[in-house]
Amino acid sequence: MNSVDYDIIEEIVPKTAKPTSVTQPHPIRTALYNIMFSDDHANLTTRLFDIGLISIICLNVVAIMLESMPSFIAVYEQELFYFEIFSIIVFTVEYIGRAWCIVDDPSFRYAKAVKGRLRYLITPMAIIDLLAVAPFYLSFLFAIDLRFLRVLRLIRIFKLARYSSAMSILLSVIRQETRAFAAALFVLALLLIVSASMIHFFEQEAQPGKFESIPHAMWWALITLTTVGYGDIVPVTPGGKVFGAFISVIGIGMVALPAGILASGFSEKLHARRRDYEALVRQALENGEFTRNEIRALQEKQLSSGLSDEDAREILRRLIAAQHNAPTQCPNCGHVLHREVHVGN
Repeated sequence: MNSVDYDIIEEIVPKTAKPTSVTQPHPIRTALYNIMFSDDHANLTTRLFDIGLISIICLNVVAIMLESMPSFIAVYEQELFYFEIFSIIVFTVEYIGRAWCIVDDPSFRYAKAVKGRLRYLITPMAIIDLLAVAPFYLSFLFAIDLRFLRVLRLIRIFKLARYSSAMSILLSVIRQETRAFAAALFVLALLLIVSASMIHFFEQEAQPGKFESIPHAMWWALITLTTVGYGDIVPVTPGGKVFGAFISVIGIGMVALPAGILASGFSEKLHARRRDYEALVRQALENGEFTRNEIRALQEKQLSSGLSDEDAREILRRLIAAQHNAPTQCPNCGHVLHREVHVGN
């Protein structure tokens, strides 16, 4: 596991306890949940499961790209077909397994046998898991163009989002800033209509074949506002050129607006996760000791938050040092005492 070495906690006092064990009502299902959903990469089985799935997903993406090469598929068509069957079996078993064991989620969000599983099946990652296998089964029911089927199969690459903290942060930011993005798109839509209308007014007579209507002019307005500027359609009248230059400048701001929203939200989310990690450390220090479960929770929080080893180590050292050196007074004599941090059960 490429996470921070939490031996810094052990440096304060020797290791004296073992992790607390909890009895579960269904040990097989719980064990499967810990393998499929746990962030504890110190567990060999979990690590091997994640590495295996990531490898299969990456190989699927490579195979799908190679299938677009006629010379390659002419030689290895049978091998690619067998690999596709193998992948479908793995992804189907994974999808069913996740739906079965999700009821053991410690947050109890999916605790109910039927409603809990149905609630999980409409989550983004469960939908991606379903879309990863759906094209194969749909091909038996409907006649699907192979090129379109190949595009649908490329959805499997989004399964990697489960193993990327950066991708999870990005998706979280997009959900959080939905209203801001919607507002930016609304403004862009207004500018698109106004731009197409004005350039149609300026260029209709000079270029009737390219700006004959406002819908036709929207192509020019869109590529100009997005600063792409293919050059296939350009204004030729003086008024059209002046207006085109104005729209090009406005387009720079329109591109920067959603990018700024995304960058600001991404930065804020990283800081929020850092604060959550610090709050978890402070909570563990409240009683002056770290339990083994608390150490494991810190490790998992670091991985899910995308904190680097250096950042997590700096937070631990700073907060532990502050807790260790924090003076307290004896309620009887008023003598200044120093709190100590221990590792306990």
